[in-house]
Amino acid sequence: MLHSHCRGGGPIPPRSTMENKLEAIYQEIVKLKKEQDFAVIDFDNTIIVNDIGEASLAYLAANNLFKDKNLSGSKVINDYYKLLEENKVERAYKMPAELLNGFSVAEVEKLIPEIIKFEGQEITKAELFGREVCRGIKLRPQVAEIINFLKNNGAEVWVVSASPEIFVREALKYFQIDAKVIGLRNIIVDGKITSELERPLSIIDGKVDCIKKFIDSDGTPLLGIGDSINDLPMLEYCKIKIVVDRQNALSEKAKQNNWFLI
Repeated sequence: MLHSHCRGGGPIPPRSTMENKLEAIYQEIVKLKKEQDFAVIDFDNTIIVNDIGEASLAYLAANNLFKDKNLSGSKVINDYYKLLEENKVERAYKMPAELLNGFSVAEVEKLIPEIIKFEGQEITKAELFGREVCRGIKLRPQVAEIINFLKNNGAEVWVVSASPEIFVREALKYFQIDAKVIGLRNIIVDGKITSELERPLSIIDGKVDCIKKFIDSDGTPLLGIGDSINDLPMLEYCKIKIVVDRQNALSEKAKQNNWFLI
């Protein structure tokens, strides 16, 4: 999820520099790869630029699409960003999932491609209910290349995200990325999504708990990719650590520890 708003990344390195970085990553994958290995990759601001949870929250609020008609779009948006400003990360990240209460799965599956198309691929800013929000969603090609390399070399790829799992799954379909998904999972009753979430929650340390519960209770991931300090517990749990350089605290951590920075 996004904390420093509308910072899709640092300066884009020359293609030759990125190719060299990717080649070094590929060599490390080949060197360490064993049978049954798997990789874990964050979604928001890692596989894509910007955040599918925030984009969806903004779209629902702006168009008054919440099933609970007592909800005000302006209050939802301001509550969400206030929680982030107060560093109440878990409470903020749960909001996009909790506000799906009353939707059917089919309704949300149809909504995600509409939101991505509405956002467009131009990375910019907009104002919504007096708040500056990010606009635009696009694939990070270097991360997509790493995913393809992993799959071509027999590694299972899992996306582990703090956004609602249904959002991420449909976004991956839209961008034609073949990967399994762990995200915030709403409990579904009689075909309707509820505000109740399954635990563990795939937020910060909970990402490691989810890896142990849903992927492998003992195995260490071959590779992890993330973009923010909230991904640090997951990356520290992986053999190969890759950071999308958004010139933030995680980027500094990567430099200090000589992790891959792309």
